[in-house]
Amino acid sequence: MKKLVNIISILVLVVFAGGCKKFLDEKPLTQVPTENYFKSLKDVTAGMAGMYGSFQQEMTGDGNGFSGKYHYWGEGRSDNFDRSQYNNTTITEEALNQMTSGNSVADWTGLYRTIGRANTCIKYIPQAAAFDNAVTTNVVNNNLAQAYAMRAMCYFYIVRLWGDAPLWTEPYLDITQQASKPRNPKAEILDTIVSDLTKAYNMIQKKQTAVIWNINEGTIAAMLADVYLWKKDYPKAITWTANVFTSKGSKAVDYGSTGTTLEPAATWKNLFINPANTNEAMWSISWDYNFNGCACLPISMGLSNNPVAMDSVLHTNWKKNTADIRVKFSYDTLPGLGHWDKVIKFHNIAGNVIPTGTGAALANTYNVYLTMYRLADVYLNYAEALNRSGDPVNSLRYLNYIRVRAGLPALLATDPSISTQDKMEDVILNERRYEFFAEGKRWFDLVRTGKVKEVMDPILKIRQTKYGSAPDGFGSDLNKILFPLHRNVLEYNKKLVQNPSYN
Repeated sequence: MKKLVNIISILVLVVFAGGCKKFLDEKPLTQVPTENYFKSLKDVTAGMAGMYGSFQQEMTGDGNGFSGKYHYWGEGRSDNFDRSQYNNTTITEEALNQMTSGNSVADWTGLYRTIGRANTCIKYIPQAAAFDNAVTTNVVNNNLAQAYAMRAMCYFYIVRLWGDAPLWTEPYLDITQQASKPRNPKAEILDTIVSDLTKAYNMIQKKQTAVIWNINEGTIAAMLADVYLWKKDYPKAITWTANVFTSKGSKAVDYGSTGTTLEPAATWKNLFINPANTNEAMWSISWDYNFNGCACLPISMGLSNNPVAMDSVLHTNWKKNTADIRVKFSYDTLPGLGHWDKVIKFHNIAGNVIPTGTGAALANTYNVYLTMYRLADVYLNYAEALNRSGDPVNSLRYLNYIRVRAGLPALLATDPSISTQDKMEDVILNERRYEFFAEGKRWFDLVRTGKVKEVMDPILKIRQTKYGSAPDGFGSDLNKILFPLHRNVLEYNKKLVQNPSYN
């Protein structure tokens, strides 16, 4: 994140330090009484920085190794990624559908740490207005909106990855409080997510130019549309998408519904190397190596050996479509070892050619901006909702906005590949696969649409044969679509029960 955030995050450690029960990482705030802390605009800013910094760390990593969850959660189990010749246990288990409770990405601790910080901000930010005139009503409401939305985002990850989970909506402030909770039903958590996001949208100041490093009006509406898509409530997904269209982006103009505010094809990669200067970016995570260290993505670039490789079939086949401008901006298209494990999408390199030889930059010398939401994501989610709502004409229109921008021909309504709702959904999902490659979306798309076994079964059989396992594909146990709960989580909270099929 920005230098200011890193500096004030140090201050936040006074309030948000350490962790007691690891499954939540919410240490009672004894160093400084929390009620005595939020008494100025500076305190509010520091508290919010601690919340964002916690989420940033969970997605990007802690500056060491390949610990960021963004790619492991969103794509590690999908048909986009595979293990490389430098594989670790994390990706090996994901790529072969052999997840265990010892896998590091089965640990939700960092998400609950972020939830704890959001809960503290929600509880105490309003009191700052009584001590500092700079903490205006708009300041309070805008920060509360972001805290509610961040809490919702963390729970959205949790329910999509683990299903049922403990629901915490108050900060953990007293060591006498009960630190263990059983799991709440997934449906209850989804309802809480909707409630939080609705509060956030009502609080956020409208028609403000978006600051893409923060959750903003358009992002909140996009998140609500996304959640309703998961709930199969397509009319509400459509309604909330309309609210995205009337929100302002970073160029101080409405995102709109006509495709004109999509980033042009010629500068498409700016979405990942300079997102604040695009028409399309909505919310991105900023990682500056000067202050945060290495953004050591598991499928990075530079002179690094990555544990994750691009799936070999996708690596070979996508580049055959020479009209698709996204190929040269997304990955190292050269064949063989040392190339399959390189994604260049998030790296600012001249000519999109990986520098090699003496003096070539290491992966940890690049700033990285991970995309959470952008307008193309909203458009293709909208196409999916419209398709399932019986509006193929407009569904095709939003699909074609993305295809044409990518250099592909627009599909005609008479094309047999989109002749039914199911076929149209498959085409939309395929377009999402290419457009959002390495953006942490693919696994969630497969889960949401019920395509995990259909897509992954043949791919897993190939991988399992190649790596010496029994070629049984995904298998018949669909419980394994969920991740296991990490063994440390179970150890520290005896009220939890492991997900089926992982005992």
